[in-house]
Amino acid sequence: MSTLRLRRLTADFEKLQDYVRRHPRVKLLQSDGDPPERFQLEYRIRSLRQVGSELTQVKSHMVEIVLPRNYPRTPPQCRMLSPVFHPNIAPHAICVGDHWSAGESLQAIVVRIGEMLAYQSYNVKSPLNGEAARWVAEHADELPLDNVSLLVEERDEPRDDYDDSPSRVIEPRPVSAPIARPTAQTPPTAPPPVPKSEVEAKSATTADKINTVCTHCGAKYRVAAAHKGRSVPCKGCGESFVIA
Repeated sequence: MSTLRLRRLTADFEKLQDYVRRHPRVKLLQSDGDPPERFQLEYRIRSLRQVGSELTQVKSHMVEIVLPRNYPRTPPQCRMLSPVFHPNIAPHAICVGDHWSAGESLQAIVVRIGEMLAYQSYNVKSPLNGEAARWVAEHADELPLDNVSLLVEERDEPRDDYDDSPSRVIEPRPVSAPIARPTAQTPPTAPPPVPKSEVEAKSATTADKINTVCTHCGAKYRVAAAHKGRSVPCKGCGESFVIA
């Protein structure tokens, strides 16, 4: 193993360990290798599973992430170990993004998968599951299924607001409308007060922060530069947007 790959795998593992220690909804179940190249994680996040003709809310999911030989030049290989109903998740793969950058960390992929499971992030234009994409178009007003933030920098200590109430069954309805991403709501005449950013790192210095704006309602945020390119839910309107 090259020295460069060894350093990268070691750094990724250390950051992942810190992340799962601080976030109450993500647990590292298993890691293989020295340093690890294969991981199994559990997410305690509300998402959907199809059982026959019914959709049931499920609150625990298992994911496997494998770092291939050419990582980080090639992206991680991600797949579900438990069934999930999502436009961008198939039994053999999780579509974590069309554009992979070698500078993206393993922790960022773990966060992105959690946001997908919560239906905070999805793409219906090129789905892996067409039926799930049609369901999203019909039920856009019910999303996200879980409002949990997958970021840990926003609070000093982990806080688990997970609701362990019984799962509910959702009856799918026929869809006649074309598959399309929900249209953003018309912003109010007067912009809402600027909320405290959920993605602002408490320990970041002023030089490490950037300004960004929700593309749906215009809410302004000042966040850590390390979050650039990440999809996050807006506190103002609830829609997900990409930090630019």
